[in-house]
Amino acid sequence: MQKFWLLSIICISITGLIFGWVRHADAQGEQEALQLLNTVKPYMMSENQITFKYTGYYGTCGGIDQDMLQVGKKLSQAFGIPQAEVLSESNSHPIYTAKAEVVSGAVVTVTVASPQGQSACYVVLRLDTSNETEQVNLVKWQEQTSEQLKKLGIHGQWNVMVQGYVPEQEQSRQNSSIELVNTIALAFKGKIVESYRDQNTVSLSLSAREFQSSVKSGDQTVNLQVALHQESTTGMLRLTVGTPIITMEY
Repeated sequence: MQKFWLLSIICISITGLIFGWVRHADAQGEQEALQLLNTVKPYMMSENQITFKYTGYYGTCGGIDQDMLQVGKKLSQAFGIPQAEVLSESNSHPIYTAKAEVVSGAVVTVTVASPQGQSACYVVLRLDTSNETEQVNLVKWQEQTSEQLKKLGIHGQWNVMVQGYVPEQEQSRQNSSIELVNTIALAFKGKIVESYRDQNTVSLSLSAREFQSSVKSGDQTVNLQVALHQESTTGMLRLTVGTPIITMEY
């Protein structure tokens, strides 16, 4: 888990530097989360995983372990998460990580790292849950968290993703994975600006007017990503959708 967090931190940091995130009003972000979850619902089994992730910079770490620990403790307290007393180590790099269940089945994790060559601490606040958690509770958590982030002066980006398997009934309606992923793109009213395909995976990057959060990929604006992967062992189709992009394995 710790190794995964460090890889995620590195991935998000690089992604942010390359693409340049664009973030609009928090209220808009909460509406986008609901829109994503509701639009994808017909194409996904009820057993799915939902991730809300906020990334940004806060305080000063400067590669000093004690400073990283103090920043982590302060953030844990601010978000109602029990404080960790020592740093963890992942891939020979120290990180601060602490987690807590905020509502039934929903776990929030705060992670703090000190990127090489930067004085500011890199922060990831992440909520992982399933469809069993009421959407209204997820949006309420995002709204309250956005307010707390604003009070702390943390300026960053929300990333919302959902992952689950495509029902057999929906699979039978489509002639191919490409047709299915194109159907989902149409449901989001998105224009395809980039695509990728290999033997088991199809992914599309969309420009969708109804989503304001975006990243720049070259000259293209991306608001949403849709990925469909066929598992080699079971043959099942795993669907992942994220706004503005997918930052998890699909």
